[in-house]
Amino acid sequence: MFEFKIEWIRSKIRTNNIFSPRGKIIRIIVLYSIYSFVVNFQDAYSNAYPNTSINSFRNYINGSYISRGNHNGITVGAYVWLWSFYLNVNFIGFLVGTFATPYITDNYGRKVGSTISIVGTILMSISIWANSPELLIIGRFICSAATGISFGSLILFVQETTPTRLRGTASFLSETLYVFTNVVGMGFGLALIPTSIALVLTFFLKETPKFLLINKNKREEAEEAIEFYQGKCENHEEILGEIIKESECEKCYTSTRQGLIEVFKTPHLRKALFIGIIALQLMKAYWPLTYLSSNILMTHFSDTAAEYASFGFSFANFIACIAGNFVIDKFGRRPMLLINGVINTFCLILYIVFDRLTFYSNENFKYGCIVTIVVYGITYGLALGPIAYFITSELTPQQYRALVQSIALVIDCAVNFIFSFATMPVYDAIGVWAFIPLFIVPSILCLIYLFFVMPETKGREIHEILVDMKSGWRRRIGSCVHAKTLSATTSYRSCDEDSVVSTISFVTIHSVVHSETKVDDAMSLYSYHIRL
Repeated sequence: MFEFKIEWIRSKIRTNNIFSPRGKIIRIIVLYSIYSFVVNFQDAYSNAYPNTSINSFRNYINGSYISRGNHNGITVGAYVWLWSFYLNVNFIGFLVGTFATPYITDNYGRKVGSTISIVGTILMSISIWANSPELLIIGRFICSAATGISFGSLILFVQETTPTRLRGTASFLSETLYVFTNVVGMGFGLALIPTSIALVLTFFLKETPKFLLINKNKREEAEEAIEFYQGKCENHEEILGEIIKESECEKCYTSTRQGLIEVFKTPHLRKALFIGIIALQLMKAYWPLTYLSSNILMTHFSDTAAEYASFGFSFANFIACIAGNFVIDKFGRRPMLLINGVINTFCLILYIVFDRLTFYSNENFKYGCIVTIVVYGITYGLALGPIAYFITSELTPQQYRALVQSIALVIDCAVNFIFSFATMPVYDAIGVWAFIPLFIVPSILCLIYLFFVMPETKGREIHEILVDMKSGWRRRIGSCVHAKTLSATTSYRSCDEDSVVSTISFVTIHSVVHSETKVDDAMSLYSYHIRL
């Protein structure tokens, strides 16, 4: 009897049934919540704990110099620059890791890339035990490079394994658990344990169906992966057909150099890249606030009060992320990103107003600074952060998804490093007015661009979105979505035909109901599309 139970357990592990969500919403949420938490822990934790441990780090760095014979310790100016470099070297390492992500994910798979963060975790732990600020900076650089690979790989893994109807919710979970780790990281944490769990859990998961079918041409394994993640109730042949349509929309590139050339040469790929980059720039103030909100608030509050306010900022961010999971697939990516982007930018403007009123009018206005930072955290968690990180993968075909996403993240890391590195010195020089050139003006320009260019992706297959990206006609974004419910046509012939049939169906029905649009207009639209 005992041997039978052991064999049963082995059979379960071998077939991955224990960890398979099989399309069940609760199991999908539980699996991706746990997996996102353990994969992102090192990255999120290393970004969070310096904010509320600023006094400990100041004493640590100063004590290190005193122990070397400098009895006066480090100067204030030197400390500001060293501390700023320590915080922002994370972006340089993350940039290096992100740049390596396409090669790893396209050759070895999405789930393999998700586990590399454990390498950085081990090296970071060693550097801390060495009790040297310089080694700590080197360890942070190597650690961030490893987490850069894991972060990008996790986004691809989640996007490619979930059913289309749950893609937004599952992608939101990654950022939600990232922010949760920020909150946890402000109090305590041992990153080696969660990242070790990630390594073990990855062993029992299957690779993504799209990677197996498109990158490796393994149809049987792709079918097994579809059943593993989406269950037997799903129409596997239809899902495989959708994946094949996506693969037929673009040719695979044979080298990174060729891929880069194609991305910048091909209009719809270039547009997807620009949308991803600009969306990420909307949250330029988030990283400086995550790193330096305690420093900035110390202008008006005590050290303890500033650290509590910083914790409130991260906690509000986390709660908003949870709420975002429930609304992202109801309201859509485009309206949520734009509306929250406007509120987000307005919060930065109000912070300047309250800061000046505190100095020139009434000291009680300082509490308005806390409110604006907390609301900023809410808008980030509710939409800006999660959507900005996964929107690129919803605009790009499988063959270029990892590459385009990595280019966007690489550029974002470089910009983050420049802005975050400059924030503290510029803030020390001109005060709160630093927010205007560093954050407010760039955010306004980004919002204008996204308003005119960004399409809606909610509930749509990638090949359908690609048709809109290629056509450049934004009105078709809505028509394709509405046509799916209005048209009785359910058969698909190719990625282009699908959108054309849907669009013509909508235009034709619209003409019958409103008597405004002639059927000839629909045929003209078809002819226009074929010429493209």
